[in-house]
Amino acid sequence: MKSAYPVAAAALLAVGAASAQTAIAPGGSAAFNVPGTTSLYQVFGHSGAEDNLATDAPYLAFTAGSGNVFTFSGVTGGLNCCNDPSQLATPEGGNWLGPTSTITGINGISDAFGNTQLPLVAMFASETDPFGTAAPAALPAWDANNPSSQAPGLYQVFFVGDGRTGFNDASGTLLTFTAPAGATRLYIGFVDAGNFVGTSSWYWDNPGAVAGTVNMAAVVPEPGSFGLLALGLAALGWRLRRRQSL
Repeated sequence: MKSAYPVAAAALLAVGAASAQTAIAPGGSAAFNVPGTTSLYQVFGHSGAEDNLATDAPYLAFTAGSGNVFTFSGVTGGLNCCNDPSQLATPEGGNWLGPTSTITGINGISDAFGNTQLPLVAMFASETDPFGTAAPAALPAWDANNPSSQAPGLYQVFFVGDGRTGFNDASGTLLTFTAPAGATRLYIGFVDAGNFVGTSSWYWDNPGAVAGTVNMAAVVPEPGSFGLLALGLAALGWRLRRRQSL
């Protein structure tokens, strides 16, 4: 069981400034380094923990559109749940206090369920603060042994882990995460609670960090665009042939 937190921790990990922001464009990438105190629920200036002891979730800003696809590469590091930096898990998470996480979301963000504890997770968001609105349904519980590519909705927490198929498999295929059309932000962080059950809290005693790179795929032209391009090239070829025949 997680130990009682010291009073002094409140001054260090109270709600801070606005979340760190980095812009990313199609075909680009951005590095991240997220400490274990980061709550994915701490966005838009709202506390992401029932005990108010967490740090803001950073996010990558991008232009909304259909077909925005992201991957996570080179993900390393890991956390511990209970103030023991000598026993860090991997980005896929650990199982210190039982085999599951059953985290109740706050601030209009979904619940999060899975078979590991403190893995790297993320969510897509817009520029609209979801606070005070009904949270979307949680995605099916993550399985760190068999992760899958996903297309989550806005404010649905999804499992990233090390960003690859298989459990702690550096040779696994990169997972793809397709953003909903209205998304303009990708938040990165963790989900936690007392004994990993109940409302989001208890981030303050999570030593460690996870680092890596987020990659945004280059935009693929719509099928109709290929047709227009073909027509344009055909017309250009016809004009060139006509000139040569004059």
